[in-house]
Amino acid sequence: MTSAVRPRLLIVHQMPTQFIRALERVFDLDYKDTSTRFTHEQILSRIRANPPDAMLFPGQTKIDKEILATAGDKLKMLATFSVGFDHIDLKECKKRGIAIGYTPGVLTDGVADLAIALLLATSRRVVEAMKAVRNGQWGQSSDIMWMCGKPLVNSTVGIVGLGQIGLAIARRLQPFSIQRILYSGTREKQFDSENDKRMFQFVEFNELLRQSDFVIIACALNDQTRHMFNKQAFEQMKNDAIVINIARGGIINQEALYDALKTGQIQAAGLDVTTPEPLPTDHPLLSLENCTIFPHIGSADVNARHQMAQLCVDNLLNFFSGKPMVHELKTDSA
Repeated sequence: MTSAVRPRLLIVHQMPTQFIRALERVFDLDYKDTSTRFTHEQILSRIRANPPDAMLFPGQTKIDKEILATAGDKLKMLATFSVGFDHIDLKECKKRGIAIGYTPGVLTDGVADLAIALLLATSRRVVEAMKAVRNGQWGQSSDIMWMCGKPLVNSTVGIVGLGQIGLAIARRLQPFSIQRILYSGTREKQFDSENDKRMFQFVEFNELLRQSDFVIIACALNDQTRHMFNKQAFEQMKNDAIVINIARGGIINQEALYDALKTGQIQAAGLDVTTPEPLPTDHPLLSLENCTIFPHIGSADVNARHQMAQLCVDNLLNFFSGKPMVHELKTDSA
């Protein structure tokens, strides 16, 4: 294949060298090896300068109508380094006949592990405790309840969205001697083992809120789930309840969350996702001791990230060689 007919690929995030080498054998790459995140305007500028046949980008990059229109008819394929796809204008992609490859199925373990870490960090006040050590507060209090957290043992855990990730989180919770797991979603799951049938209980969303000591959000962001955790939802939760979000920031109304945490409507929150990302350093949630926030590191697992990168490479190579993508997002059903 001569360079004149090689498809042009715009990559807007840093990738390990071995994956770049695999791509440059087939594509003319528009790639800058920098860890600095590209702005929307910088991406538009690169598209105008060198219109791509395909784009490779992370889940934090918004692929909107303006980017797609600027790329024009030359753009044939998008490869997103993510499981979610709410950052892509799917309707516009369908209208323009643009194919989309994504990376499902490889993040389950990494995100589930992170969910447990965030749950424990929040419930046992780990970040507060670390700050206390650094600020010289360790040993200064005579209060025997100083830095006490909320235990998991004998608790009721509610999981909103018992898909692959939600179920993996539930499996990791069982050794902590929790009492039961409630879950809500579009439909009830079928379990084979008697132990699972006893442990898992399908309930309506509002009932899950009322009964749960810990609420873990693991559902997709869509029109039905956007801001489902609002003022009314928090009012139904226990005052000592803890909410954990490892799904998408838009599922929570953050103003309502701030009020619920500030007033003691709920005890604490742990977030790996926010709106926007990154969260501004002066955001009100960052002023609260009872809100633990991670920088969206659910998939920050070496093996998971390498598998995601390989899927992106395979999707791109397959598409431009006329083969089916490993994982193609069907815009009709998304």
